[in-house]
Amino acid sequence: METSKVNDFIVKNADQEYSWIAGKTGLSVDAIRKRYQKLGLGNKRVTSQVLKTVDPDLVFKLDLEKLKMQADGKDAKYKAALREVHKLTQQMEGMLDVKGKVDTYEIKATNKGKTESTAFAIASDWHIEERVDPETVGGTNSYSLMESKRRADNFFVNTVDLVKKEQVKTNIDTLVLGLLGDFFSGYIHPELVAICEVGPVPAAMLAKKYIASGIDYILANTKLKLVIPCCVGNHSRITDKVQVGNEYAMSLEWMIYHDLADRYADNKRVQFVITKDYFNTLTVYGKRIRMQHGHRTKSGGGYGGIMIPLTKAVHKNNQGEEQTPVLDIFAHYHQRMHVGNIMVNGSMIGNTPYGYSNGMRGEPEQQFFLFQKDYGVTIVAPIFVK
Repeated sequence: METSKVNDFIVKNADQEYSWIAGKTGLSVDAIRKRYQKLGLGNKRVTSQVLKTVDPDLVFKLDLEKLKMQADGKDAKYKAALREVHKLTQQMEGMLDVKGKVDTYEIKATNKGKTESTAFAIASDWHIEERVDPETVGGTNSYSLMESKRRADNFFVNTVDLVKKEQVKTNIDTLVLGLLGDFFSGYIHPELVAICEVGPVPAAMLAKKYIASGIDYILANTKLKLVIPCCVGNHSRITDKVQVGNEYAMSLEWMIYHDLADRYADNKRVQFVITKDYFNTLTVYGKRIRMQHGHRTKSGGGYGGIMIPLTKAVHKNNQGEEQTPVLDIFAHYHQRMHVGNIMVNGSMIGNTPYGYSNGMRGEPEQQFFLFQKDYGVTIVAPIFVK
């Protein structure tokens, strides 16, 4: 554009933004600003759209510009105000100039090889023979022996799906299938005699069938090695109260675990880890992971949540340990969660009248996570069973 035509265009469009006129004329924003001054058009005011987002005090200062042509310039306070207006105007014009402009760069994926991880699936608190009437839990759950089989099947199917999904990004050769107890309810409370669909021994046999069928499914549908640490729960005991000194010997679950270990004794892909101790501790990539059912840790009435008593229990259990575990895994509380070095499994039964009435409510889900070789716990996800 010729100079005269540019000037005419500026005069006709004096109320437009510098950036808009610059785009139409091919000149820079700074060049347009200078032409405004030469043509006696003054400094272009900021549009009302922008002013709507500006502090009212700033709008007031900008309005002082209207008096610029009338002032004699001798008043010191007015000169200071003009300098402030000029500075603020430049800032606002700069904001307009960069509006819509984004400077980007291309991100390229790295060619690093896959990491190495061990998958964990925690199974506990199935309570397979305990019946839950929906009317006793506000309609939030319904559970029966038939439903327990369906949920047990879902546990194993969804575990395999989760492992395969994670194998896309990391090498997983081993699945730790933690059996942490309370697979059936038994008769440890009088009310269970009335609401359980079968007795403790038939329930124990059925629980063993569920678990064995699930192990067979994993072996048939993956190439994973299975490490199976076992802990007894409090519901599987054959005594009225928990006997600390020989709890394992009073537990039907301890018998189930040994029967299962015998069943897979010749399978090189399956390794059971059964201990008489209340704790069952594994070493994974040189780091210790401690598992337990959790019934020896009292909730303290639930005030402040279960993390307070669990944290105290972990601190106490760490006394005298040469190598402190990096992760403690609990069952028993029917609430799936993970905070720091403490992980809690959910339940398969879901809401029960006891838990529902005491505010301890949780979805029917189990815990899945990856323990990565270099970083420890990474992916944590629910295993949905309902």
